Amino acid sequence: MKLTFACVVLLYFTSLASAQDILIQALPQTVIYGENDLVIVCSISNPSLLSSVFFIQLLRNSSTTFETVVSVTTGQPATIQWKDSALQRRATAIGNLDSPSSAQLRLTIDKDSVLCPADFKMYMCKMSGLTTASDVVPKETSPITISYTAKPNVIEMPRVRILNENFDTPDRQFSVGTAIQLTCRGEVGSDASMTIRWCAQKVGEFTFTGLAQTPIYSESSLSGCLYTRSSTITYNLTNQDTFTQFLCESGDTGLCGTGSAIQHVNITLKPSTEGSGNTNPRTADDTSDAGIIAGGVIGGLAALILIILLVYFLVLRRKSDGESYRTKEDVPGYNGPANPEGPVYSVPVKDNPPHERQELLEEREEDDHRVNGTTQEPRRELHYADLDIATQPPGTKVKPKPRPRHEPSSTEYASVSFGGSAV
Repeated sequence: MKLTFACVVLLYFTSLASAQDILIQALPQTVIYGENDLVIVCSISNPSLLSSVFFIQLLRNSSTTFETVVSVTTGQPATIQWKDSALQRRATAIGNLDSPSSAQLRLTIDKDSVLCPADFKMYMCKMSGLTTASDVVPKETSPITISYTAKPNVIEMPRVRILNENFDTPDRQFSVGTAIQLTCRGEVGSDASMTIRWCAQKVGEFTFTGLAQTPIYSESSLSGCLYTRSSTITYNLTNQDTFTQFLCESGDTGLCGTGSAIQHVNITLKPSTEGSGNTNPRTADDTSDAGIIAGGVIGGLAALILIILLVYFLVLRRKSDGESYRTKEDVPGYNGPANPEGPVYSVPVKDNPPHERQELLEEREEDDHRVNGTTQEPRRELHYADLDIATQPPGTKVKPKPRPRHEPSSTEYASVSFGGSAV
C-alpha cells in the first residue's frame, strides 16, 4: 500500500517538473520602442529533473503557424543555427547546452534595429532533453506576445484658421474678438486612445497651463508602431492675448510642457486705437509721438519768426528814434574840393532825426534874428575827413603833408594819414 502511494507521488512530481522544464521570457517585459533592446530568453526551469538537453528552439508566429527563428543544438561547442536569415542580419543569438542548469538560448535585437510592429509578435520556446529516469521529453512553452510602448516623437507645427473659413492662414496677428481654430497633427504613441493636448502661456505667466476648450480629435491611424491623429480647438482672442504662446503636445506625463513631441505657435493682437476700431498697425503712442514732433517743429518755426520780427522792429525803431548819418556826398549843396593827393573816402556826418533837425534849424533862425536883426540862411556845419592810405611798408614814418590853405570859410577840414604806425 505504501509502495503504491510512493509511486503515485513520484509520478505526480515528475509530471509537474516536466511541465515546467522549459521557460520563455522577454527582457524587459514591456519594451520601450526606440529605447530598449528586444531580448528573448529560452531557459530550463527545473534543471535538476533533467540529465541532459539536446536542443532549444525559438519560434515566432507567422501568418498561419509558428516558425523556427533560431536554435542551439548539442555539440562541442554548441551550435547556433539560424532559420530566419533576414533577422540574422540585424540580431545576435547565443546559447549553450553544457548542462541543464546552464542551458539557454538568447536572442537580442538592438534597439536601433528593432522593426515595429514586425518584431513584436508572439514567440514560444521548444526543447528536448533526457530526464534523470532516462526518458526523452520534448517540451514547449505557451506562446507569449512581446508587449511594447512607443513614445511619439513627431508632431506638426500648429495650423491656424479663422473660424468658418475654408483655408488656413499664414497670419499670426489678429484683432480682439477674432475666433481662431488651431489644429495640430502628429504621433500619439502606441496606444490608439492617446490624444494631443493643448496648453497656453500669456504675457506675465511663467508656465503653460491647460486650455479649458474641448478639442475635437480625428480617428487614429496606425503607422508602424505609432498611431497618428489630429486635435483642433477653437479659441476667442481677448485683450489679454497681446502675446500668447500656444503649445500642442503628445506623450505628456500630466504637466504641460512634458510631452515627448511638442510644437508651438505664437499669436498676437493687431494694435488699434481705442474706440475707433482702427486696425492700423500704428499704435496710439506712435500717433502721439508724431503729434509731439510736429508741434515742436511748428513751435520752433513760430519762435524763429517772432525773433526775426522782433529784431526787425527794434532795428527800425532804433533807426527812426536814434541818430542818422549821411556822407558828405549826401549833404545838399556840397561842392567842396576833392583831395588832389589821393582818394577821398566819405565818412558819416552826424545828423539828428528829421523832426529834431527841423527844430534845431528853427531855433538857430530865431537866434540869428535876435543877434543880427537880419534874416540869414541857417548855418550848416559840415565836417569832412580825408583818409590817406599810405603804401609804405610797416615801420616807415610818414610826415603829414601840409594842406594848402583855402579862402576862409565856415567849413572845417581834417586830414588824417595812416602809415606803418600811428601819427
